[in-house]
Amino acid sequence: MSWFKVFILCLCLFAAAAVSSCGFEPLYAKKSIETSLPDIDIANIPDRDGQYLRNLLMDRLYTHGRPADALYQLKFSPLDKNLVYMGIEKNATATRSQMQIATHMELIETHSGKSLLQRDLKAVGAYNLLDNQLATLVSQQNTTESVLQELRDDALTELDLYFRRAAPAKP
Repeated sequence: MSWFKVFILCLCLFAAAAVSSCGFEPLYAKKSIETSLPDIDIANIPDRDGQYLRNLLMDRLYTHGRPADALYQLKFSPLDKNLVYMGIEKNATATRSQMQIATHMELIETHSGKSLLQRDLKAVGAYNLLDNQLATLVSQQNTTESVLQELRDDALTELDLYFRRAAPAKP
């Protein structure tokens, strides 16, 4: 073994030891997001897409049933959905559409009404505009569901990071 390979091996071992001793912990290392979060009540979100997002969140957060007396309430502003047409042909018809859905989430402590966390969330997806209208509608619906799932995942990650970092005392 050459001295260069021994040096690289020692450097890698040192880096691994340094990372493990600094307190670094992967987000999904020991337990899932759902079990690390306290009882959170999810407020209604207007419109059909909002209801779908709320149901996605409920499926992930309420694994043992809906909390009777939640310590926190999670609120979302109405979803802002924008379509941007792309791939414009010479005859001015679009061949692709980009969907952007944005919202503002807020975590509120129930007993004090204090806002603990506020984040703007945004997710983007795209789909083809086809000659067949049914195929285009199905593609648009699948993209909407994917974008809303991404928003759910972003919201859960923000909540998990907040509770891991802030570690507020439970009232």
